[in-house]
Amino acid sequence: MKTRATTVLLVALGIAFAGNTVSAGANGLSGGAEPASASPYVVGGNDTTAAEHPWQVLITNNDKPWCGGVLVHPMVILTAAHCVVAGNGIPWETNAAFNFKAYIGRTLVGEGGQELDWGSSSGEPTYSASTETNDWGFVSLASPTSAPTLKIAGPKERFLWEPGAVTVVSGFGRTTETSGASTTLQEVTVPIISDTGCGAYADFFNPASMLCAGYLEGGKDACNGDSGGPLSGAADLGVRRLVGLVSTGEGCARPNYPGIYTRVADPAISARIQQQVKAIEDENHFPAAYRGISIVGSGAKPIGCSSATKASTRATKLVAAKKRALKAARKSAKHHRIKAAKKRLNKAKGNLRKAKAKAKEVCS
Repeated sequence: MKTRATTVLLVALGIAFAGNTVSAGANGLSGGAEPASASPYVVGGNDTTAAEHPWQVLITNNDKPWCGGVLVHPMVILTAAHCVVAGNGIPWETNAAFNFKAYIGRTLVGEGGQELDWGSSSGEPTYSASTETNDWGFVSLASPTSAPTLKIAGPKERFLWEPGAVTVVSGFGRTTETSGASTTLQEVTVPIISDTGCGAYADFFNPASMLCAGYLEGGKDACNGDSGGPLSGAADLGVRRLVGLVSTGEGCARPNYPGIYTRVADPAISARIQQQVKAIEDENHFPAAYRGISIVGSGAKPIGCSSATKASTRATKLVAAKKRALKAARKSAKHHRIKAAKKRLNKAKGNLRKAKAKAKEVCS
């Protein structure tokens, strides 16, 4: 299986890492050439801007694009584990030949935005390079940024990543399996696919830490260079939440092989990530103002819930008004007024029932 980080040409460089020679394609970083049978399906996205994805992070290595990431805390970047640690769990940054930087607010890969103050990186300890399970890691910053953060979808926000939910993935990765990386930030809309829809991956797919999104007919997908980038969903009132991280997949946008993402919104994983961020805050002695920050969201509702709730409230008030009108009509003792008031009240009650049912349907 191919992880979706930028190609690593360590063999050609002859670099030794932690006493072991690291070979491209064997380190879990999507190195090496693509198979000859790979079909060059266009990923199918479009140009976007940093303003649309203000939490999007670009991670570079020796000033070349390496991975994506997402700012979940003013001093913490969440990314894929394989972007920050080798297969043996040792951080890539400990290799003196590597120079990592992180940028936020970039629409173009080589200019603009803000360079973040890289502190240190770490991977989830249970990450497995061979199975690519539990593929998440962190970059802690030496100083905070004021850039917007993106919260992980909370336990009661499951609607954001249930099968069929519409999500957006963004990054500077390849636009085809065989092309170079994009110079402009890209985005593509993909639906969440049920775990059974990932059947082509057979036993490789692990639903405990993996999530599938894309189209079984192919054509739209994340690709190499997008690893660690955000898969996000939209909630009501313009709220967005992080539901996954670009992790792996078979090629890019191939039929029957949708993208595989780290299932960060699963309550067990989001709770663990929250605990790890708390540990990072403490271990790195973050300033008091940047400790105890919740990176998991709550209270988000499905799109349209607010308007449906307001409609139900208006309908409730209208019923109350019609009841008052009926009471006044009865005091008048005029039959035609009472009959008309009853008719208007019954109509208002019917509209209220419909409005409540609509709100329940939209908001659940």
